[in-house]
Amino acid sequence: MLRPFLLKSVAFIAAAVLLVVAAAPARAASAEDAWMKKLGGLAVQDGGRVMPLETYADNLAAQVTGRTRWSASSGPEAYAGRTSTQLLCDMMFNSHDLIGKPLFGIENRPFKRKIGLDPEKRFFSATELVNCKGLNDLLAEVEKARQLNGNAPTTREQNQALDVRGAIHRLSMFMDGEPLLIVPQPKGKTFLVAGIRGGDPGTEQVQAAFTNLSKAYTSGGDMNAAVDALVDAINAAGSIDPADLKRVNYELFYNSHKPWLMTAILYGVAIVLFGVSRIAGAALRKPLVILAILCGVAGIVEHCLGITLRVLILERAPVSNTYEALLWMGLTGILLGGVAQAINRKGWYLFGGLAVAELSVLFSYLVPLESQTNSLPAVLRSNYWLIVHVLTIVASYGVLAVGSLLGHVYLVKEVLMAKTAPSPDERLSHPLVAQLYRALQLGVLLLTAGTILGGVWAADSWGRFWGWDPKETWALISIVVYFIMLHARYVRWLHDFGLAASAVLGFAAIVWTFYGVNYLMASGLHSYGFGNGGGGWVAIWAAAEIAFIAVCKLKHRALLKAATPASEVSPIRAATPRSA
Repeated sequence: MLRPFLLKSVAFIAAAVLLVVAAAPARAASAEDAWMKKLGGLAVQDGGRVMPLETYADNLAAQVTGRTRWSASSGPEAYAGRTSTQLLCDMMFNSHDLIGKPLFGIENRPFKRKIGLDPEKRFFSATELVNCKGLNDLLAEVEKARQLNGNAPTTREQNQALDVRGAIHRLSMFMDGEPLLIVPQPKGKTFLVAGIRGGDPGTEQVQAAFTNLSKAYTSGGDMNAAVDALVDAINAAGSIDPADLKRVNYELFYNSHKPWLMTAILYGVAIVLFGVSRIAGAALRKPLVILAILCGVAGIVEHCLGITLRVLILERAPVSNTYEALLWMGLTGILLGGVAQAINRKGWYLFGGLAVAELSVLFSYLVPLESQTNSLPAVLRSNYWLIVHVLTIVASYGVLAVGSLLGHVYLVKEVLMAKTAPSPDERLSHPLVAQLYRALQLGVLLLTAGTILGGVWAADSWGRFWGWDPKETWALISIVVYFIMLHARYVRWLHDFGLAASAVLGFAAIVWTFYGVNYLMASGLHSYGFGNGGGGWVAIWAAAEIAFIAVCKLKHRALLKAATPASEVSPIRAATPRSA
């Protein structure tokens, strides 16, 4: 009686989650005022590309406050429940009233202590920041270093100080009446600017419409009529290129549909269902697995949709920054898992791929919003090399991440949860470790090919194949680490436990190559990938992995000791170290 009830309950929960996911964007859109939706749908030009005004507003909100939506506990004063479009309107039409309001978000507590701000306070006014001596001292250090050397590297604290200055500068530009590039022009031409304090010749009606919009916003007038008048004035002053219009519509759908939220939820539901299927009875296992596969497939569809939309919107391969690389890494992992699972139906490939894809999508949310749709540096504008080199090497990260996940599964399932040690034959040929081994082989092949192709790209861009740049050096170190691992397994220096533990720890080399060189070392010719922050979380992850392996090693040693009575071990054999 209990099993049918459990099956119906799980099926009902899964269906409810899917319905909530499908309905969430529609509810969010219906709650937004009509005028904000119309205003947010206008096309503007910024950062080298055409985008909806709502995306421009989101980028602005993220730069200034650190987020795009605010609740009572996570936003500036008076902005709880409001949208980034309203913040943009405040900065355009009420900018002088914002000078004394705690609007600028700073989360890093050590940085706040260093410059003399209250570490418990999250938002600060422009007045506080402009008069902050510690912040001004950091900025003065940067300017002095740049006078001596225009390419002088900056510290993490100096980068944060520059970010704060950039946010304040945005407000000051709106105070000076900065117009928007909002009047479209034929393909290849820069949009005309217009605002409440002027604009390009031919935009006089748009300027007047902006003035009326400002009056309606500040006085509580009819915003729908004011926005309609602005839209009509813009359409009369210029016509948008059909290709630009199509990309703007794609981006509006991308913003409202939220493919990455839906992807994360669908993958999460699939992982939970897979987990429940392992502890459920035989009668429930197959239906739960089918539900998990359906959720996983739906997640893959959303994942592919999200990446496809990004390609259509940005007109480039989806690996030009950390955000896109994470998403591509996750898609590679889940596609590998699906194909390998179809070949070996008893394998754990699909679960490993799902876990990698879910983690990749979740980690992508940690990337700052303004870094998610940035324009391409010149070195990345070769679509050929983007596709051949970057896609290959990031795909290798996804495959090796699947191998690391399979290593975790083996250690949990066959070591931490085991009651008896495996026989010697099983230590050499457990199915999970065989699957892990194949994933590592494919990952190393892709990693090596991607690194060689990167050298070819370097020869074409910089005139040399190899220069021991930190990124190149750590790519080579990663290859060597995995080649040692595979060789040790091939000659039987590593048994099942040793290979699984090595796959878990070896992935640290990939994390450092992908993240550490860019975000912590921040040096070398690959400057287009640099960022800052997150080092503490990476350190916590590394410490957790080391602790996990240490616990597994202790349990593995106890299992082996319990399986080998002391009376059966000769003094010579007991003194010989056991292979991992």
